[in-house]
Amino acid sequence: MKTYLLLPLFFVFSLSIFAQETEVKQEKKEKKEKKQKKSTLNEEDDAGVQYKQMLTFGILAHSNGFGANFRRGKHVTGYKKRVFDIELVNMKHPKEYKVYNPSRENAKGYIFGKLNSVFILRPSIGTQRVITRKADESGVELRFNYFIGASLAFLKPVYLEITYKLPDGHEENRTEKYDPEEHSTYNIYGRAHPLRGIEETKILPGGVAKFGLSFEYGKDPKKVRSLETGLTLDVYYKNVPIMAHFESGDDPDPNNMFFLSFYLSINYGKRW
Repeated sequence: MKTYLLLPLFFVFSLSIFAQETEVKQEKKEKKEKKQKKSTLNEEDDAGVQYKQMLTFGILAHSNGFGANFRRGKHVTGYKKRVFDIELVNMKHPKEYKVYNPSRENAKGYIFGKLNSVFILRPSIGTQRVITRKADESGVELRFNYFIGASLAFLKPVYLEITYKLPDGHEENRTEKYDPEEHSTYNIYGRAHPLRGIEETKILPGGVAKFGLSFEYGKDPKKVRSLETGLTLDVYYKNVPIMAHFESGDDPDPNNMFFLSFYLSINYGKRW
């Protein structure tokens, strides 16, 4: 009789245990599916992307100078971002060498033959595509970037301090815009203030194309930490007048209408 009374209790207890186990298994299954869904990216849309916006600032060194950039990006698909990039760099000529007037005491250094200092502003739009994702939080994600846009060359004329001999035998330094026909290594004392002549800056429009590889590292998914390397091509409709062309010599015009430069940048930013 006691056995028959215990059977229903045992049955109810077994059902309770089974229900709890089923509930726990269901919760684990849901968590696993949710995790897989969050980490699964696709080529069609941005489903599975947790942080869809990106904002970064970077500094860079390139084969002809230095610069900085600013980027704003948004996921188009799980593996691709549309990115707006704006970059400002200085551009030096390969023939730039600092010299001093040996006949003048405490003479200032200057670049002989340099007509203009050049800074380039590059607003562009492009795509950043994932090649390999991070294997874990401490891994590195590899991306390929390509951009196309405008290249605006700002040409600021170079001013120098020129030494003149006065009628009374004394000497006087005057600040003048560099003129290769009038100024030589004998009467140039040195370079004037770098901002002198900024109001005479001219703009030469052109275009730019940039290709690079980005290596992102860091454990915090909300932060962007990356190194990037690649090459940039700036093209203009005429030669950019950085250096003077001395027509009396046999050398061709030293200036070009395009600049091909390699770059390395480090970028920091955030996602949301």
